Amino acid sequence: MIITRKHLSRRTFLRGTGTTLALPLLDAMIPALRAERLTAAAPVRRLGFVEYSLGVDEAKWRPIGEGAEYKLNEGMLPLAPHRRKFLVLSGLTSSPDRSKTDFHDRALASYLTGCEPIEKPRKVGVSVDQLAAQVLGKETQFASLELCGQELGPSGGLCWKSDTQPLPFEVNPRRVFERLFGDSGKVDPSTSARRQSADRSLLDAVAGRLAELKQRVGPADRRKLDEYVESIRDVERRIEIAMNKPLPDLPEASRPAGVPDHWPDHVKLMYDLIMLAFQADLTRVFTFMYNAEASNMTYPYIGVTMQHHELSHHNYQPDKLDALFRINALQSELFAYFLSKMEAVKEGNATLLDHSLILYGSDLSNPTVHSQRRLPIVLAGGAAGRVVGGRHVEYGGNETPLTNLHLTLLDKIGVPTEKLGDSTGKLNRLEV
Repeated sequence: MIITRKHLSRRTFLRGTGTTLALPLLDAMIPALRAERLTAAAPVRRLGFVEYSLGVDEAKWRPIGEGAEYKLNEGMLPLAPHRRKFLVLSGLTSSPDRSKTDFHDRALASYLTGCEPIEKPRKVGVSVDQLAAQVLGKETQFASLELCGQELGPSGGLCWKSDTQPLPFEVNPRRVFERLFGDSGKVDPSTSARRQSADRSLLDAVAGRLAELKQRVGPADRRKLDEYVESIRDVERRIEIAMNKPLPDLPEASRPAGVPDHWPDHVKLMYDLIMLAFQADLTRVFTFMYNAEASNMTYPYIGVTMQHHELSHHNYQPDKLDALFRINALQSELFAYFLSKMEAVKEGNATLLDHSLILYGSDLSNPTVHSQRRLPIVLAGGAAGRVVGGRHVEYGGNETPLTNLHLTLLDKIGVPTEKLGDSTGKLNRLEV
């Protein structure tokens, strides 16, 4: 876990770039920390996606009843303390082409995009998190964060910046911390001040050299250099934000040693880092995958020694279903940990959770048949009064696209969008 000791001063922190500036890593090489003052009149809204692979034991996960009087099933009981702050949404599907057989690659590709994957070359579509990041990221040092609790396999992750550009996911908490706060082992104001000056000087020097280089290259290369200059200007904008906007009081955090051996500790550590990034307004958008698609993890600390993927093909065998239930209960327990941390941070007369929207769910429902229908979906948070929790909302059947929910989330956080993948419109019944 991140060890907190005291509060930070209201200063801005930048990670140094050293002596080089590699174009593909331009944004990542100059992370900075900043936040604007939050007020009750204009709260910052944030959007997050927490996804776990390989579905649920439906008999022990599905809520009992509808509306405000529904009962939580066994797999969701750890979430009970936060019941009034989340909705359970049933009847949503992530299968854009209903004529195709549901499977892992389709489930992963379509979960946040609503698009069918195309192979050779691989092509999907822009994911909902990146649509949010295009707007909300203009105000923060990082447009979005992509984290995972396990090394991803060949199927990759959930997030796509464009239909051909998947985003990498970071597994190591140490590297996440260093990206956010630098590599000095802890947040150090004096070191950060020196980095700010060095970063500005380096960018000025690079921009000058590029202007000279443009005089000696052809039109195609000049266009590439113009794109490079534009990316440098964006970094300069981020530095200006960092230097001119004060931080809220934050707990000082020491750098993690690496990936914990105990997976629940790994997940909690990632949640701690997300919390720091939110509190500092480093980002307003994140995606956190608990594990890889078709994960072969085991969970001996809850009595599950069979590989996750193997037991997910349970064929309704009681021992495998029981193991899947145990995993689902652990996943809910870890998400409850995150909700508790968000609820503990006050923003005006509300909490960080009240001003956020966090979608928690899996890209499969019944994993033994790879079903992408009637997905297990929980929506936590209030989007500053735009969503009212405490209910189970049933949309009926299994034909309502999950992307209809994504469009609604974008609308609630102030990023209205007309179309995403296979969407057919926005969802109602989230407010009342």
